[in-house]
Amino acid sequence: MQQIPPPNSLYHSDRSKRLRTALAVLLLLLLAASLIPVLLEGRYARASADDYSYGFYTHFAVQNGQSLPAAMWRTVWGNWRTWQGSFSAMALMTLTPCIFSEQLYWLTPVVMLASLLLGTFRLSRTLVCQWSGGDWRDWICAAASMLLLPIQFIPSPLNSFYWWNGACYYTFTYGVGLLYLDAFANVLLRPERPRWRLLPGLLCGVFVGGSNYVSALLCLLVGGLLLLASLWLRRARGKAATLFLSLAIPFLASALAPGNRVRQSGLPSLPPVHAVVESLVQAARDGVHWLEWPVLLLCLAWIPLLFRLAGRCPCQFRWPGAFAVLTFLLFAAQNTPHFYAASTAGPLRLRNIVYLSFYWLLLLNEWYCLGWFRRRVFPRIQGVLRGRRWAMPLWAAALGIAIILCTAVQFPNTLTAGCLRELSNGTAAAYAAERDSRLPALLDPAQTDVRFPPIVHQSPLLYLGDISTDPDIWTNQALAAFYGKASVALYPSRK
Repeated sequence: MQQIPPPNSLYHSDRSKRLRTALAVLLLLLLAASLIPVLLEGRYARASADDYSYGFYTHFAVQNGQSLPAAMWRTVWGNWRTWQGSFSAMALMTLTPCIFSEQLYWLTPVVMLASLLLGTFRLSRTLVCQWSGGDWRDWICAAASMLLLPIQFIPSPLNSFYWWNGACYYTFTYGVGLLYLDAFANVLLRPERPRWRLLPGLLCGVFVGGSNYVSALLCLLVGGLLLLASLWLRRARGKAATLFLSLAIPFLASALAPGNRVRQSGLPSLPPVHAVVESLVQAARDGVHWLEWPVLLLCLAWIPLLFRLAGRCPCQFRWPGAFAVLTFLLFAAQNTPHFYAASTAGPLRLRNIVYLSFYWLLLLNEWYCLGWFRRRVFPRIQGVLRGRRWAMPLWAAALGIAIILCTAVQFPNTLTAGCLRELSNGTAAAYAAERDSRLPALLDPAQTDVRFPPIVHQSPLLYLGDISTDPDIWTNQALAAFYGKASVALYPSRK
């Protein structure tokens, strides 16, 4: 005979669902509202630097009705042999919106945020709903909270959302990497799925393997661990191996490109062991630097969600220390390619995706530690806590007040606040107007040697840099070639 739960437990269950539904909807609305100014700011973004050099052949093809794929191939093949091996990222670089029109550059933040949001929501859904037995409310709460803070406090919004060349190389690839890991996780969790469902994951693997080495290496390592799990469990071994090879083979093709040796010959590289040590030190330094009050409050807010999900997950949570070490090593591995190639932690556009992955490091480790606590400690103290019904409401109230105060203090430092400032005081619009004022001269075939005054309104969120007074500087040459000019430069400065 089926046991009927007491009315009180039904009441608490319904109330919990209503509260979780309200929280999920609230977080989703907050995320959407926070992104509106970010996207509105994108209307004033304009192309810069490498947008013109990588878009030269494709722009020429568009303007003259020639084959766009052939132009893309010409750029990718030429650079693969002489400059860099990341072929899939270069293919995307050639499709910068300015090859069609400078006025279409607003698509840049749309595309980058779409990749980031889609990858985060997809992987969160698989881990929360498929692996941990959560529902859509838990999934939305996890994914939305994983996006709110990272987007608002990302180290360089310009490089991550408003510059096509740098953002598609890192931010876009990071989102596609999450989709690849989601496909791999689904292979293990749902091995009965038909083989054709592998196709999106295979395409993601090819793209990530041929893109930046930070995302490629991380996905290769995590994919390798998932492949070993597949072999150990004897589950979907063929599918897992196929998915792994879809990234590993393009990664080798990218890493062994002749152009890499040409580019690296002018950089101060580090020996492999030294690069690994520097990567570990940098990862520890990043963890300390990024673990600020908003992040700590987010970790506290995750406790009820992750505690409940850990109770439904089949994992035994036996080795929290080993799990922490493993995930930290994977996190630190992202620093290794640039330390090995150039002896530094990398430019801001690279640091952005390491920062984004930091939140996954925190989320997974908190989930695992809470799972260990629930399995090993909680049964011993459950009776003591049962009589403290006031503890949870008190904790929730204190956390809510702390979050409100922290939001009030930190909001001026957020990306949304920065966008609102530039939109309201006209800085973004003035920057775009100055850039657009150059177009008539650039588009006029009668003018071959063009000179401009420097940009005055240098928007912190949109201004990557300007051309110089020297026509022979590469940025000047790229712009001149893009628009078919003999030379482009700024007016000489008056002393």
